[in-house]
Amino acid sequence: MYTAVLIKGKTYSVMGHVFHLNQEKEIEKKVFQYLDGNEFFDCKQLDVPADDPKTDDQPKEDDKPVEEEEPKEAEEEPQQEQKIYTETELKDMKKDGQEAFIVDLGGDPSEFKNESERIAFILEKQQQQEKTGE
Repeated sequence: MYTAVLIKGKTYSVMGHVFHLNQEKEIEKKVFQYLDGNEFFDCKQLDVPADDPKTDDQPKEDDKPVEEEEPKEAEEEPQQEQKIYTETELKDMKKDGQEAFIVDLGGDPSEFKNESERIAFILEKQQQQEKTGE
C-alpha cells in the first residue's frame, strides 16, 4: 500500500486524485512512482507484499527505480501540460481544478484573490510555455 501527503500548495490534481494540503491519501503504485521525489509531496510505501519476490529479497530496490524515474517525470509533465485551456474552459473549471493547474504551472494558488486572477495567471503561463516551446 502507498500513501501521499501534499505538503506544499493547497490542492494538487494528478492521475484522477485530488490532494488537499496535509491530508494523507492512499494511492496506487504508479501514482506513488510518479509523485515520489516531487517536492510538493511526502510519499510512503506502507507495506511490502509477502508474495512479491522482488520486494522480499531487496525492499530498498523500490526506492532506486523511483529515483531513476525522476527524469522521466520531467518528460511526462510537458505531455500533461500540453493541453491548452481557453478562458471559457477555465471559467467552467472548479476552484480546486484551477488551483491544481496553477501548482502544475509552478505557481502558488494562495497568491490569487479570486477566479479572475487565477485564470489570468494560467493564461499567461500557457502563453509563455507556447513561446518557449515547453
